[in-house]
Amino acid sequence: MGAPATSPPPEATLIRLAREAAGLSPESAAARMEIKFSGSRWRQIERGWRADLNGPVIAPAATLAHMAWTLGITSERLAEAGREDAVAILREMERSKAPASPEAAGQGPLAELEEWQQQVILNALDERPRSAREKALLLRTLAAKIEAQAAREEQRAEDNATQAPTRSAS
Repeated sequence: MGAPATSPPPEATLIRLAREAAGLSPESAAARMEIKFSGSRWRQIERGWRADLNGPVIAPAATLAHMAWTLGITSERLAEAGREDAVAILREMERSKAPASPEAAGQGPLAELEEWQQQVILNALDERPRSAREKALLLRTLAAKIEAQAAREEQRAEDNATQAPTRSAS
């Protein structure tokens, strides 16, 4: 298996530097992605080389956008690396995954919590160093889990309600 004949592409170097600056291994960075991804594939993209095929690797645009998103790399920084195809996807991710407006946030369930309760939640997120984007992702993930649990509870209640008349009829 040969070594790469050229250096990695600029976007691969940007990804590697951002990952190292965050103190993450390729495996832990891959595990944080919203899509299924492996640490070995992450390494291949960072090196710009796939040893088993003895050939260059260029990350698909969507993959590169997800890697950048995971590391908190902005679309502007990715554009400097010259991957406009991935930049377009990352810009859409930034738009669609942006936090709700402050006005909307003030009307949500968090607004029903007292200030000290909100602070307890934020302090729990600060127990280990995290970027603002990572904290937001954790909160969105937690919210999705809570919504899924609520949906299961509603389904159980509906199931029980439909079974109740059947039980009384027998």
